[in-house]
Amino acid sequence: MHTPNPDFGRRSQPHQFIVARGEKFRSISLPSWAVWVTAACCVAAVTWLVGSTVYIAFHDDIYDAAKTHRITVERAYEDRIATLRRQIDEINTRQFLDQQAFETRLETLVQKQSALEQRHQEIAGLVDEAKARKLTINLQTEPDRQTADAGGRSYGLTFASTAQAGFDPSRPAPLDPVRKTAALLPDAKLPPIERIQASIERVETLQSTMLNAIETTVGGLSEKLIEVSEAVGVDIPDAAAETGVGGPLIELRRLNTSSVPDRQIARIQDGMERFDLLRAHVGHLPVRLPLTGKIEYTSGFGTRLDPFLKRPALHTGLDFRARSGTPVHATAGGRVITAKYSGGYGRLVEIDHGDGFVTRYGHLSRIVVKAGEHVDAGQVVGHVGSSGRSTGPHLHYETRVRGTVKNPLPFVQAAELLPDGY
Repeated sequence: MHTPNPDFGRRSQPHQFIVARGEKFRSISLPSWAVWVTAACCVAAVTWLVGSTVYIAFHDDIYDAAKTHRITVERAYEDRIATLRRQIDEINTRQFLDQQAFETRLETLVQKQSALEQRHQEIAGLVDEAKARKLTINLQTEPDRQTADAGGRSYGLTFASTAQAGFDPSRPAPLDPVRKTAALLPDAKLPPIERIQASIERVETLQSTMLNAIETTVGGLSEKLIEVSEAVGVDIPDAAAETGVGGPLIELRRLNTSSVPDRQIARIQDGMERFDLLRAHVGHLPVRLPLTGKIEYTSGFGTRLDPFLKRPALHTGLDFRARSGTPVHATAGGRVITAKYSGGYGRLVEIDHGDGFVTRYGHLSRIVVKAGEHVDAGQVVGHVGSSGRSTGPHLHYETRVRGTVKNPLPFVQAAELLPDGY
């Protein structure tokens, strides 16, 4: 039995325990720390005993819960890893497709640039041919058709301004995508591939404008020359006329056709050959005015009263009012077959223009060409006078076609249809 110590609380005293066994008593004294150690060991033993009992009783449940938790964590990690792998695969696939698209686009741009460079040489050749033919190609568009950037700057398309825009017909096409003009245009801040695309599109637009201008000019001049020929009732040479085509339709699949600009270049080349034929044809037609300045007729072609006999007579030409000494011009190029005094014509110049066309210039005061000499259209062949059977200074002008006298008036009126310089 434990006997409380009356001095407990004031100082540490050993604890006495009395053990009774029958009539025998035994006293045991233990220090305080031993009591506390023994109590702690008892508590630990009880705790271990309770824990062991609980573990044994709920061992399977605890194991299942731990296993379930472990499986859940593993599956979560596996799902996360699978998701990351899919994301990586998607990124790699997207990058691969983007790379493929970039390479395809870049290859397309390279092919376009190569085509533009080749087409530039062809266009430069067309421009040289146009200049050789003394054609005036107007590349300056109308104000409402000018291309302008966001700042309102317009870029004209004359030969002078095309050099400023990076296209000079006299030298190879500057198709470098980082050329200086790119920095001045609104797309200068675009990515490099976009700048290349924009640069190529500008060059394509400029080339298309040049081709359209050349084709329009050549086609327009050809149509005017046709109008001149039709105005005087002369058939167009077969080689210069439009040819008919036809036949059964047999389509070809996967045919490698040329591009639109290339077909346009081919049309322009054909058009220039046709224009040359028409110009040579019209060059033989006396459809230019023999005098410059204001034209006045004093007598027409056909029946009239003879100025000397005052009775009906055939007048085989047109009489133009002009002062004595006024230069007289050849109405077409050709060879002089007569340059002398000839009866009632007085001083006469007669020119054979080929293809059966002949013109006569009578009553001249002076002749400045010789028989057998070749003259160009517009060249001075003499001066107005009143020689021969004439009542005063004027020009007597005749046109003959294959030996037959024709009314010169349609030929003179056709001069209004003739393009400038022809």
